[in-house]
Amino acid sequence: MTPRTCKLAADAQESGAPSRSAAPPPPKVSAVIFDLDGTLLDTETLSCTAVLDAFGPSLSEEMRQMLRDTENYKLPWELKKQTLGLQGHAWIPLVLEYGKRHWNVRAAEDGESRTTATDADLPPPAPSVSEFWQRWETQLSDMCRKVDALPGAAELVEILAERNVPMAISTSSRRVAVEKKRERHERIFRHIPVVVCGDDAAVKSGKPAPDGFLEAARQLGVDPSECLVFEDAIAGVQSARAAGCKSVAVPDPRMESDAFVEAKADEVIRSMEDFDYAKWGLLGT
Repeated sequence: MTPRTCKLAADAQESGAPSRSAAPPPPKVSAVIFDLDGTLLDTETLSCTAVLDAFGPSLSEEMRQMLRDTENYKLPWELKKQTLGLQGHAWIPLVLEYGKRHWNVRAAEDGESRTTATDADLPPPAPSVSEFWQRWETQLSDMCRKVDALPGAAELVEILAERNVPMAISTSSRRVAVEKKRERHERIFRHIPVVVCGDDAAVKSGKPAPDGFLEAARQLGVDPSECLVFEDAIAGVQSARAAGCKSVAVPDPRMESDAFVEAKADEVIRSMEDFDYAKWGLLGT
């Protein structure tokens, strides 16, 4: 370092000018919005079981046994990752099409009943989207009371509550399902007065559209740009970004982190337990 450079550095220190190496100040976060399924609650395993059961007799017992042996009766990841964060009308056609291509589920022929096969040697055809959705919700509803919180979720919510950070949930799930999921998780829900659901009137379009997060921010009375969103799905991160919110992605361990970086998540962590409060200016006073 030359004498002149030394003098400039000394002058900068004396004048209080920030050093080039000083860390930038944390972004302004006035509220936090959580996704629910796969972010706060571990509903994904139960959801997979309900999806496969929703096929009914159109999915043969031989194919079900194969899924038990190879996938532990879960959706293959190549399919599951496409459905994360979407509403039923968007993900159910993907699942039905996958079943036709990979699991020998057949489409109904013109005029054919979806509940019985016209040929005794054939299984019944796949259900319609609306019928599949109803079956899936019924199955999942029966399981909802068994759902567990994800590691670190309840603790993070409680810490934010202690620091007086306003919180909301924005989920693609319908409200009737959310009410059942919350029964065992008042430790979380009692701190979160605002819950926006996929069937709320204000949510005209599901994720990746911004409707849910915009409505949550509106009810909180906070500008979306000052909201931090926690999400486990690409569509959810895209939704948060479209709403003008910042986002922390907490993906399924099988999901590639790069995909969330490409979706413009502001941070990617592996668990709620890894959240850095200082980085986001949420250390409290």
